[in-house]
Amino acid sequence: MGLLSDPEYRSVKWVRVLKKVHRPVCFVLYVAALAWFAMLGSKEINHETYFSENALLPGLVTTEFNGEHAAKQFFEELTNEIQYKLEDAEQMPLAWLVAKMSQLHLEVYTHNFTLDYPLGKGQVYHGTNVYGILRAPRTASLEALVLTAPHRAPGTHQKDTAAGIALMLAFAQFARSQKYWAKDIIFLVTEHEQLGMQAWLEAYHGIQHDAGSFYSGLGGFWAPGTPGRDPEPRHRKCLNPGTLKGRSGAIQAAINLEIHSPKIKYIEVKVEGLNGQLPNLDLCNLVHKLCLKSGVHHAYKSSYSWVRSRSAVDEWLSGVSTLLGQVVTMIAGVPNGNHGLFHRFGIEAVTLEGRDAADPAGAAPRVRALTPAGFYRLGTTLESILRSLNNLLEKFHQSYFFYMLAGTNRFISIGYYMPSLCLLCAAMLVRALSLWVTTQHDTEDDKHTTMHTHKHKRKTSDTPLPDTVPGDNTTEEVSKRSDTNLRDTHVPGDDKTEEISDHTLRHRKVVTESKESKPKEKKAESKKKGGGKKGKKEESSMSIVNIGANYLLVHLLGYAVMNSPILLSQIGAAYDYPSEISVYYGLVAISVLLTLLAPLLPRRLARAELELTNILVLLELATVCLSVGMHNYPLGLALAAIYTPVALLVGVAPRGGGEQSATSVLVKRSLCLLLQPLAAVSVAMMLYSRTLFPEEGWPGAVTRGRDAALQAVMFAVADSLIYGNWLFNVASVTLLPIWIIFWQIACSKADAPA
Repeated sequence: MGLLSDPEYRSVKWVRVLKKVHRPVCFVLYVAALAWFAMLGSKEINHETYFSENALLPGLVTTEFNGEHAAKQFFEELTNEIQYKLEDAEQMPLAWLVAKMSQLHLEVYTHNFTLDYPLGKGQVYHGTNVYGILRAPRTASLEALVLTAPHRAPGTHQKDTAAGIALMLAFAQFARSQKYWAKDIIFLVTEHEQLGMQAWLEAYHGIQHDAGSFYSGLGGFWAPGTPGRDPEPRHRKCLNPGTLKGRSGAIQAAINLEIHSPKIKYIEVKVEGLNGQLPNLDLCNLVHKLCLKSGVHHAYKSSYSWVRSRSAVDEWLSGVSTLLGQVVTMIAGVPNGNHGLFHRFGIEAVTLEGRDAADPAGAAPRVRALTPAGFYRLGTTLESILRSLNNLLEKFHQSYFFYMLAGTNRFISIGYYMPSLCLLCAAMLVRALSLWVTTQHDTEDDKHTTMHTHKHKRKTSDTPLPDTVPGDNTTEEVSKRSDTNLRDTHVPGDDKTEEISDHTLRHRKVVTESKESKPKEKKAESKKKGGGKKGKKEESSMSIVNIGANYLLVHLLGYAVMNSPILLSQIGAAYDYPSEISVYYGLVAISVLLTLLAPLLPRRLARAELELTNILVLLELATVCLSVGMHNYPLGLALAAIYTPVALLVGVAPRGGGEQSATSVLVKRSLCLLLQPLAAVSVAMMLYSRTLFPEEGWPGAVTRGRDAALQAVMFAVADSLIYGNWLFNVASVTLLPIWIIFWQIACSKADAPA
């Protein structure tokens, strides 16, 4: 900054070069970022996985699991219980689970929780979890492992998990007779999927309903008893986790089972958690290693490293496809299994999902035949994993927590994938630097022009007056005295003395006249200077106030939008509209209103002030992308890749630029409108619906896309309120204000600099 603030900075060579080539440089940086991400799928960039925690000792144990027959029996009994004995198909077989866990001599407890739905009319939902604790015979219950499975009713759109619950009970029966456990094992069956898991984790860690929550979402960080607030605001803490009657020690790791059939083709390993959190890489490597040892085919995002008959191009394409699959999953910040809620509590967890070869959730492996895996192989795999975790002497702290997976046995560390995001942000920083240099150049030119004008006026005002003014007695007396003095000192024949005398007379006339007029001129100049300084200070402070006020107002609007869904849902509930309808169309109305009114806010800003605002918003966007990408790399990368073109193209348009300039402004404004956050989500859903259902045409795609966008917005709001997913918060508090400022700049016109 010292170089940029130097008055002679314009003479620096790189500054002159930057002003000419900043657009090609930004374009090259953008393309290089995308190319860097594409190269991450190559084996020359990514690395083969390895273990950092030697205490896991994977594959060294001899498996002894013999509960295949018990698992089949549990599966048949549970299926009959759900289909024939329960009056309500949605009801959880609570009594059956408690009875079976009690027969296995576990410490059995039930856990009740309540959800006061924060949107709409405020419906109340109740749920119950069942868990049993197998106490370790060699320790005092200081540490624990969790084996969990969700209960899914037969009528849901998701696959049944009765086989997973049966396998869990069979393993509990097997583990009960073993004496080598150094950690407690908690067998947990949750109701309502992730809602039950969230409630159980909160209750296990002592988070009460009336406690100030660190993830309440939507800006509701109000402590209990805050003056002027409702003592129990509905949107502050809507989930009442209840209390647990029994608990164990600190949880070291968790395995979630989603097995829907007694025989599966392969296991899909899920690792993505809430807000893009990932488990320790050693746990992922452990699962893949032991699946391979037990003869169970395993995959990650349709990547099958055990298929060897592939060319180098196929391997690169598979790596890129796996990376894109992980990016798509992590952008929303929604966990793809119950394991994803453990990560925020410092617990490493993964989900094992059983799939068939023709499973719609993933493409079939590219092999001729797959040997199905039954309860025996799944049980031996589960035994190997838990016995390895039983060997841990401390929490997972080695290996990687920030990584991307290019396959089941290939990974990319943060030091290799972050350059792609940094290159995108560097393009925005180069654009901001070029705007700063240009703005400073224009300001210096204006100063030089003003100084040249003042000098020209001063020379004109200092022109000598005529030698004599008729009727001026003072001037005549001074001239006579000067003549007398010059005559006394005059040397006859000396031409130089005559020239000096004439010059002296004229000089004395000017001095005499200037002395008479100096007091008046000083007063006038002092008034002008004082008024000029005051005016400059007022102008400078006014420009800062205008820029700051506009910036602050725009971000306050974003904060208001973040807190608006609760109010919109209550308004819709008063007219019997569903929450998703009222929230979505309410946000559409707010977006249209902001689009129409936002360009009117910076009307008083001059061109230099608009350029400074553009610089600030470029810096803010780059900072947001980097800070988000450090925690959730796919989300930061997606934001940077989508909004960098707008950041590079949008600028203050000159007045009277001609027809070509008008066309360019129209294209930039159209692109900016298309990337408005809510509009971008809606358009993306419509295009995706068109791809999935091409036979319905564009009218059907628009309808389906609108419904999908409606559901996506509703899920984002609900996840923010219940689980603490900050996708909606980031979009409304940071991304929307940034877009509004870009829209203001795109709709502004100013005079071109002289």
